Amino acid sequence: MEEKDKTWSEIEELFATEVIEQSKRTAKRWFIIWLITFLTLVGTNGVWIYMFNQYDYVSQDGSGVNTYKTDVNGDVNNGSEN
Repeated sequence: MEEKDKTWSEIEELFATEVIEQSKRTAKRWFIIWLITFLTLVGTNGVWIYMFNQYDYVSQDGSGVNTYKTDVNGDVNNGSEN
């Protein structure tokens, strides 16, 4: 009876160790997936910001005045004067 209890204790310990190891592997795998997803998101957002800042946007009001939206501190108006 003593041996059976001892064997059962060893089995429980082995099982618990295996569960912990499997949890570590799963947590590591999910962390790597999360990290790749996060870096991809940061990278794509950086590309969008870079591309968005490469262009000057021009709008025109009803009187024919063009407004150039650039990185200067004010808008540059170009067009007819009334």
